[in-house]
Amino acid sequence: MIDFRHKEVQVEAIGRGGIETCYILPHYQVAFDVGRCPDNLVDIPRVFLTHGHLDHSAGLPYYISQRSLRHLPPPEIYCPAEIVEPLGEILRLWQKIEGFAYAIKLTGLNPGDAVEIRRDMQIVALKSLHRVPCRGYAVLRRTRKLREEFIDRPGREIQHLKNTGADIFIEKDMPVFAFSGDTIIEFLQENAAAREAQVLFIECTYIDDKRPVARAREWGHIHLDEIIEQRALFQNEKIVLTHFSKRYTKRYIHQVLEKKIKDKNFLERIFVLAHDN
Repeated sequence: MIDFRHKEVQVEAIGRGGIETCYILPHYQVAFDVGRCPDNLVDIPRVFLTHGHLDHSAGLPYYISQRSLRHLPPPEIYCPAEIVEPLGEILRLWQKIEGFAYAIKLTGLNPGDAVEIRRDMQIVALKSLHRVPCRGYAVLRRTRKLREEFIDRPGREIQHLKNTGADIFIEKDMPVFAFSGDTIIEFLQENAAAREAQVLFIECTYIDDKRPVARAREWGHIHLDEIIEQRALFQNEKIVLTHFSKRYTKRYIHQVLEKKIKDKNFLERIFVLAHDN
């Protein structure tokens, strides 16, 4: 598991394309995908599944069962609305196999649906394009700032206006983290929250000519060449490339990025989330 940190965002991450994907944000007590259920996932009460492929979801029955065995509250599980019924059926069968019942809170999400995780924070489902129903997600933090016309007013006056209930603040939901799930490059074009998030985790399954862009798109994935071509869209402070094909070593990935990315400012914003093979 790789520990990633940038400002308030901390992620305990596993991102191996076709093998296992799980991103845990311990400060927010949420996780995106479950992979094969790493041990530190069990204490996390909310899980957001991007899609049902096994490298992203296989550990879900084990996760639920382990929470039940530890007498933890039933977890909140969110997934694409299209897979709620078959996923629920699978979980009911696992209860039958295990011989005991465990409570399940399974909720389907459509693009634009939001889940409040704190008074000042919510997670929004994003439209994601893959071979099967898929969602990306963005963590939004609500901020409250003085309206521009009041910025230069003295503190005493601001306090008076606040006490009288004057409309002097503007509220805005700021994306602090976003995750694409498995998708194609249009995900970035269609989701402002992903483009503007402080930290964006975006899949980059293929990186060289052995698996060209056309092949990546055929399988519902992103190629490094597309990310480079669309680099102007990335407004993020940190861009985490993840979900690399298992055919690439960590060293090879860094070599290819250094060779292909001529924009050094863009390269400096990239974090390669790759595991040693």
